[in-house]
Amino acid sequence: MEMSRKLTEMTNRIDTLEQKLDAGQHAQHDQLVSGLGTLGGRLDELRHREDTLEASQNAHVVAAPAATTSASATPAPPRNSAHKSGDVAATHHIPSDAPPAEHPAPRPHYTVQAGAPDIAILENPQGQPVRVQPGSVLDGWGSVTAITQSGSSWVVHTEHGIIR
Repeated sequence: MEMSRKLTEMTNRIDTLEQKLDAGQHAQHDQLVSGLGTLGGRLDELRHREDTLEASQNAHVVAAPAATTSASATPAPPRNSAHKSGDVAATHHIPSDAPPAEHPAPRPHYTVQAGAPDIAILENPQGQPVRVQPGSVLDGWGSVTAITQSGSSWVVHTEHGIIR
């Protein structure tokens, strides 16, 4: 009689544990599905932003030939802020006995347009979208080492610095 009661008690405990296990598995499944949905949504957003940047770039490329043909008819005055380093050196007197100043070449300016875990879309200096992931190499920046989220924005870590 005592053995039967203990067996019934153990059976009830096992049933309770199985129910808790099933509930935990369902909760984890729901959490996983929700997380994958969020990740899928972020990737869709990333693809959309990339498509938008490409469309914008294509519109600029199409508009550029029209601008150059009109520019050849009436030349635009040079912009002071657009001088190249060679132009600047030509306008300043550098004494011949002074050693040449060595300045490292400035790194190209990239901006992070969108990101997701281990992938980011950057805009290069020419306004074109560039997709990067760890291991990608960017001119002047070296290899991409990581892509992390900082608040609501994404940060691309490279061998030679951080791109935000």
